[in-house]
Amino acid sequence: GFPCMQRCRLTNSSPVPLTFQLRMSDDGTQPAVDSVDQIHRDTDPAWRKGIHFYVEPREFTMNPSQGTILPQGHQDIEVTLCSNTLMEFCRRMLVELEGIGKGLATLIITARCLVPELQVSPQVLLYDEYHLKVLYKRKLFIRNPSHLPGCYGLIPQKCKEDSAVVYSSPKPCGIVQPQSTAEIPVVVEVQALGTHGTNVV
Repeated sequence: GFPCMQRCRLTNSSPVPLTFQLRMSDDGTQPAVDSVDQIHRDTDPAWRKGIHFYVEPREFTMNPSQGTILPQGHQDIEVTLCSNTLMEFCRRMLVELEGIGKGLATLIITARCLVPELQVSPQVLLYDEYHLKVLYKRKLFIRNPSHLPGCYGLIPQKCKEDSAVVYSSPKPCGIVQPQSTAEIPVVVEVQALGTHGTNVV
């Protein structure tokens, strides 16, 4: 979900203008999900169930994907991968020329998508003494020891009428940069007397 961009260049060495169109082999059609967009939708079911695509995601974009190059001219192309699939990619960017043919030139693109392992601390939030219906604030810390950015989300609680402990967060989703730590504020309210516990995920 973190876009990564590389550049390449198309050069027209012919004496006439060429109109081109680019497409990526084996790419899907449903737009990929960007992590920056995802963290603004903290109630999205994808946080609980994962992202589901009805068709394969379109993870590569080219800008521009079409145009005309003047004789002896060139066009710089930005190729962006926003991967929603944990895999290694080996795709071909195909160049089609109007009135001439399809797949006349090919650029091989390789990439590997990785997911950093984020660490949560503390493992247990202790509340030794509390009062009913009073809001108590604590913090969770998300540590990212990797060299890649990570995206995290506190899954909304499924509250029931008999829920003894209710939790929420004013900032449930975010991005933790490489080699850094992010804070998640957690607000807890106890609904019944006794000793209680609940899982915050």
